[in-house]
Amino acid sequence: MPFTQRSRFSPLSLPARGGRKGEKMRPCVLLLAAIIGHSSIAFAQSNVVAISLDDAINTALHRGEEIELAQGEVQAAKGGQAVALSGMLPQVGISANYTRTLKSQYSGLSSGPDTGTAASLGSLFKNLPFGRPNTYTLGISASQNIFTGGRLTAQRDAANAREHAADIDLTAAQAQLVLDVTQSYYDAILADTIVKIARDALAEAQEVYRQTDLAYKVGQKAEFDALRAKVARDNQVPIVLQSEDNRAVAYYRLKQLLNDPLDDSLVLTTPIIDSQARFAMMSDTATNERASVRQAVDNLTASKAQVRVAESAQWPQISISSAYSPVAYPANLFPNSNDWLTNWTAGITLSIPIYTGGNIAGNIEEAEGGVEQAEARLVQTREAAALDTRVALNQLHSAEANLRATESTTGEAQRAYQIANVRFEQGISTQVELDDARIQEEQARANWATAIRDYQVARAKLSLLKDLPVNPAQAPVAASGAQGAVTEQAASSPAAQAQTSSQGLTAPLNTGAASGATAP
Repeated sequence: MPFTQRSRFSPLSLPARGGRKGEKMRPCVLLLAAIIGHSSIAFAQSNVVAISLDDAINTALHRGEEIELAQGEVQAAKGGQAVALSGMLPQVGISANYTRTLKSQYSGLSSGPDTGTAASLGSLFKNLPFGRPNTYTLGISASQNIFTGGRLTAQRDAANAREHAADIDLTAAQAQLVLDVTQSYYDAILADTIVKIARDALAEAQEVYRQTDLAYKVGQKAEFDALRAKVARDNQVPIVLQSEDNRAVAYYRLKQLLNDPLDDSLVLTTPIIDSQARFAMMSDTATNERASVRQAVDNLTASKAQVRVAESAQWPQISISSAYSPVAYPANLFPNSNDWLTNWTAGITLSIPIYTGGNIAGNIEEAEGGVEQAEARLVQTREAAALDTRVALNQLHSAEANLRATESTTGEAQRAYQIANVRFEQGISTQVELDDARIQEEQARANWATAIRDYQVARAKLSLLKDLPVNPAQAPVAASGAQGAVTEQAASSPAAQAQTSSQGLTAPLNTGAASGATAP
């Protein structure tokens, strides 16, 4: 259901209810300014940032810690890929060592008389490394796995599956953040609308009280009528304060997602009725294309590869190696070129497991248990994805139907209130009738604004559905609680209490915060 222009009865356009009342509403404006003056002072001291929905989404994607966490997982998975691949390649290393012999058991052979047997032994050990004061050893070694029973290829397959799952997780984190920012942005706009509705209600109650009090002073109204109008006005003040608080929470949540200072004041420039191009197309709703399902498939692949890794331990392990190691035993501190001797070896290693005490069998059984768990999670994820898709489609259809139903109701409620106001000014109707018409008109405006919010969020979710996590706790798309202020306002109004006294409604309900964000 595209929106190309503002509705005539848009609660965001907030048309004035009669130009001649402007002067009469000044006392109410002064009262409201006194009530929320502290918040106005706070806003004046903060930075004012104008931001559109697209700018908010792009900002969150560049600053969000959720994206950095997912990128860290991708980087770790790529490192795992490199480790798995390294086992298939030659391993080459070099080394260097110097040893100074302070005292040796062979030193006594050359300390005796330089004649006879001692002299013969001394000349025998003169060119050997035993007891030499300085020893230099250089080395270069290389090794290569020849046969590992499939362990290396299994480790590579598991690492590739984990890296693919990490890429999916990054895409899912980005999609989830886009949905969270979109929902919080629209929640903040809705909270602004609820504040406007509450302030309008306070202005209307103030005007009714002014007229009633004037009529009472000239003897046209009873004292009871004046007191009732005053109480109705005063009861509207907590509703305004609560709606301001709800709006503050809505904006704080949005600033948190954007990583903006909480003291900044945001100005939202994207009207809630505008359609966003990025949400124009519905994503693929096939169960197997959902991000969580594809991740579960990769996890199953990695689990099966772990079984192959465990089974490879049953097979012989064959590798070859070679080491080239020059050594020198100079009489002085530094060796000459003639002092160097060469050691060079090459070999092949064969390792066959004979008895491991059940270690190999235990590892295989543990890995097979992981496969069974991965298969069960895949089935669960597919079922959850199918349900989540069906719920998302139903939410969009319900939001569209609710939007069509509430759009006409708003105009009708406004017209009914205008008639009730004229009847009250002419003395034809009572204040109860006027309050009832006002409450219905305010509720209709709130319902229409909420219906637009729900429709836009449902559209956003359907366009991102393929990449969104399946778990509802990770991707909540619930109706905003910002309209609770108007609901409480209706419940706490003297007119509403009079009409619902038979149902036992005598106190206002507790107000819930707007679905999650911060005050400007």
